Amino acid sequence: MKNNYKLAVDVGGTFTDVVLFDNQRRKLHFTKTPTSSEDPSEGVVEGIKKIMEIAQIEADQIDYFVHGTTFATNVFLENKGSKVALFTTHGFRDVIEIGRQKRLKLYDLFQDKPSSLVERQYRFGIRERITADGEVLHKLNEDDVRESVRKVKENEIKSIAVSYLHGYYNPIHENRTAEIIKEEYPECYISLSHHVSPEFREYERTITTAVNAYLKPKTTNYLVKLEEKLQQMNIKIPYIMKSNGGIMTMQEASENVIQTLLSGPAGGVVASGFIAEKLGMKNIITFDMGGTSTDVALIENQSPQITLDGRLKNYPLKAPMIEMETVGAGGGSLSRIDEGGLIKVGPESAGAYPGPACYGNGGKDPAITDVNLLLGRIDPEFFLGGEMPLDLDAAKQAHHKIVEQSSLSQDESSVGMVKIANHHMTEAVRLVSVRKGHNPEEFTLFAFGGASPLHATSIARELGIPKVVIPNASSVLSAFGLLVADIKHDFTTTNIIPLDQENLPNILAEFKTLESSGKELLDKEGVDPEKQVLTRYLDLRFKGQAFEIKIELKGLNLETSIEDIASKFFEDYEKEYGYCDRSQPIEVVNYRLSAIGLTSDIELEEFKEHQTEPPIEARKSRRRVYLFSTNQFEEVDVFYLDKLISGNHISGPAIIDGSNTTIIVEADEEAKLDCFGNIIISLGKGLLS
Repeated sequence: MKNNYKLAVDVGGTFTDVVLFDNQRRKLHFTKTPTSSEDPSEGVVEGIKKIMEIAQIEADQIDYFVHGTTFATNVFLENKGSKVALFTTHGFRDVIEIGRQKRLKLYDLFQDKPSSLVERQYRFGIRERITADGEVLHKLNEDDVRESVRKVKENEIKSIAVSYLHGYYNPIHENRTAEIIKEEYPECYISLSHHVSPEFREYERTITTAVNAYLKPKTTNYLVKLEEKLQQMNIKIPYIMKSNGGIMTMQEASENVIQTLLSGPAGGVVASGFIAEKLGMKNIITFDMGGTSTDVALIENQSPQITLDGRLKNYPLKAPMIEMETVGAGGGSLSRIDEGGLIKVGPESAGAYPGPACYGNGGKDPAITDVNLLLGRIDPEFFLGGEMPLDLDAAKQAHHKIVEQSSLSQDESSVGMVKIANHHMTEAVRLVSVRKGHNPEEFTLFAFGGASPLHATSIARELGIPKVVIPNASSVLSAFGLLVADIKHDFTTTNIIPLDQENLPNILAEFKTLESSGKELLDKEGVDPEKQVLTRYLDLRFKGQAFEIKIELKGLNLETSIEDIASKFFEDYEKEYGYCDRSQPIEVVNYRLSAIGLTSDIELEEFKEHQTEPPIEARKSRRRVYLFSTNQFEEVDVFYLDKLISGNHISGPAIIDGSNTTIIVEADEEAKLDCFGNIIISLGKGLLS
């Protein structure tokens, strides 16, 4: 048997998505299984068994495996992390509580500041000092470290964050502290700031390291448990998806847990970019609506927007991640009547269990999936291809309390709930586009996740987006994205110097060190030198300012013109802020390197396009469905997605039922199945080419 199969498993809040790619035949198999909230590794194992049975293969035929998980994210959001101790420079133990003067909401007098994650009694000031240029001013007091470790051990704290002043520039004291901790308390988990976030700004670096320490024990235990189960099945140990759109080894994921926080959602963005490139589209907005939440991101010129200043629960996280907006609106988002008599939707979710009321597991409150069912937009007998019939009566019963409390009819309140959810998701799209200076009319909306095709065109209409793409296997696209992601590592260092020709050798020296680390790690992971790509960036700012702009350096050597670098900075600065004083001196702050190993070799199966008229066997029935384009119920044609042929056109209003998703084509819209199996919907008949 040939090892020709690539496996990806993405654990979401409601379902675990599994994708298997047959490299030889370029054929995609995919399925879903309920996520096990108590132990997500069980859902992973069940999903793998299910997909192997579907494809009729053995475990040893799988030669590549990538895993995306929201485990760390859920631990963080649900406040279920481990107790943490902090070792920091004497006199700086309150940095993570003082934070920054700047507030997210300037005029909100009642906003809550996020907790420091570390109780004050467990923040230990260690006598040591390193200067901003990396010189040792005061040696590490090892007695302080040993005494502090003993106190940590006495209090049964199992995770320590170490963040010394200027440890990013010279980590000698952090490394020695780690050695002492291992001597005194070998079973303790250790997070070092120069590993987690090796750049200046003490508060952000310290809180990021503390978050890593908070998540590390439970996430590592999950990965260890998963590895043991996979070994029993003779399944290859997987790579883990990173928040920046790359992949890393499981060992690295256990150390830098912070880099897995957007592991699952990042896969969908990467997959969308991959498909968009195949379709010749440069600018897209990704719209990932799952069971619990919706994630939205923007890709411009085929490059996802990467942020270095992400936030989760209002904590600033200094770790590279794809920039995206998340709202608590998904298929499982619950509805209720608030104290003022208004309908509210989300962020509370029904989760995987009991799930929406229509799942028949005892859910008592109506979810978005329930109201889509009541509006005729979902076929109760064909959910998950008929594997999981839905209980229409249970959905009606759960929704009855909304009817009673709101004085609205079932149809009126159901329509209102969907409109509220659509509004939340539309605002998320605005945040990544309009509020960043982008015109949505110049973008295509890529809608994926099990629930998004039911809502995508309504959101596109609201924003003037002319075209929507529902990718092939849209309900498991985030899992597919794991397969097309490359190995990617980000390296950073800080050294603040003026941007001038005299300092060019110093800039080159900083990058030489980063490049050496990047190549060493890629070599260690077995990436061929010809498949190694190193991309350099500088964080620049005007002297005296406290914020930077990242610019990419294309080609860097002793002949590089500093004027060209400055010109790119001026251009990006003016685009961001609307004004630029080009007479002011510029400073270099951070040096960044992305070390990429080109490991993905996925080639999509391409079909010949046939007639525009769908075949007779693709016609399923007619169904009474509520249309938001006409604001009324109408009888519409229903088609089987898996019986359509490439080249088929369907004029709205219509429904396309797939085994894992339902696609709504509203009135005055036209859908086409392209050569890759994607559904492309044009908002306005006759616009498809």
